[in-house]
Amino acid sequence: MQRICEAQLTSALAPISAPLQRRLPDEEAQTLAVLLAQMADRYPSQDLQDSLEGYLLDFEDLALKYSLPIVKEALRTLRTKPGQSFFPRPDEVAEEIERQQDERNRAADMSRHQQRRAREIAEFWAWAPGWMADTGNDEAELLRRWPSYRGTKTGALSGDGAAQGSSRANVVPISARDRKSTAAGDIDDAA
Repeated sequence: MQRICEAQLTSALAPISAPLQRRLPDEEAQTLAVLLAQMADRYPSQDLQDSLEGYLLDFEDLALKYSLPIVKEALRTLRTKPGQSFFPRPDEVAEEIERQQDERNRAADMSRHQQRRAREIAEFWAWAPGWMADTGNDEAELLRRWPSYRGTKTGALSGDGAAQGSSRANVVPISARDRKSTAAGDIDDAA
C-alpha cells in the first residue's frame, strides 16, 4: 500500500476559504446589469446607487434559479404594473415569477384536461354505436346511462377523431335507423 503523507491528508481535508458560487455567463450577466441600469433610470426619484449592486447579485441568483428570460419577463411585467412606483425588489420579482409560473401551469393543466376530455368524447362516440347495436338500446338510453356525454356528439364527429381516420360521420343512431325502417314498413303496409 502506498503511504499517504501528512501534507496530502491535511490539504485534502482543509476547508475551502470561500464557497464556490455559480455565476451567470459573462454575456448574460452584462445583459442583466444593463437591464437593471435601464430600470433604475425609470425610477429617478429613488436613489439606488447603494443598493443596485446587491440587487444585481440577487437578480443574478434569480436568473440562475429560473433563467434570464424569465427574470426579464417578470421585470417587464412589474415595470408596467399599475401602482408600481418603486424599483421592484428581488422578492417582488420572485413573487411575480412564481405567479407567472402558476399561471402557465394552470393553463397547461387546463389544456391537458381539455385534450383528455376530447379524447374521451371521441372514444365514447366511437364505442357508442356498437353498444347500442349489441344491447338494442337507443341513444336516449345511452345518454341516460352516461349523462356526462350529453351534448357532446357534434364535437365527436369533427376534430380529433376524424383526424385519426375513424368513420363516425357515417354512424347513424339506432333510434334514427328504427324510425327509417318503421317508416318504410308503414309505407309497405299502407300499399
